[in-house]
Amino acid sequence: MKFETKVLVFVLTVLPSDIWAQSLDRMTPETPPLLWRDGYVNWRGKLVKPRWQMMSADDGTKFAIDLSKKSAHYAAAYIVDGEAFNKSNLFELQFDCAAKVFEVITSMDLKRAQIVETKARQLVCDDAQEIR
Repeated sequence: MKFETKVLVFVLTVLPSDIWAQSLDRMTPETPPLLWRDGYVNWRGKLVKPRWQMMSADDGTKFAIDLSKKSAHYAAAYIVDGEAFNKSNLFELQFDCAAKVFEVITSMDLKRAQIVETKARQLVCDDAQEIR
């Protein structure tokens, strides 16, 4: 036997088996899913720590609106569908309250976003008019 082979055999016999072999029972545990209440990453890639306000749409859909940026005519909304974070339930709305024009940034169906848009507009724009 070559010297290198002898060294390798020696090392493998001396080392405990859990160091050089992976067993299925010692796999690292899965990380818990992200919860929507903890925050979100906006379309710019920035991590946002929200101030959620829970609301319900006319059809009973439960959603949360982030109030941390409403003074800038901006709102992020999340349609609540369980505790785990679902990126497709998040959308961002930019309002021009005077002209009633807004921009929606989302990957979800826009009809689903329209459920929440009216209440979000009222919340953001009514407060903006009170400040003036």
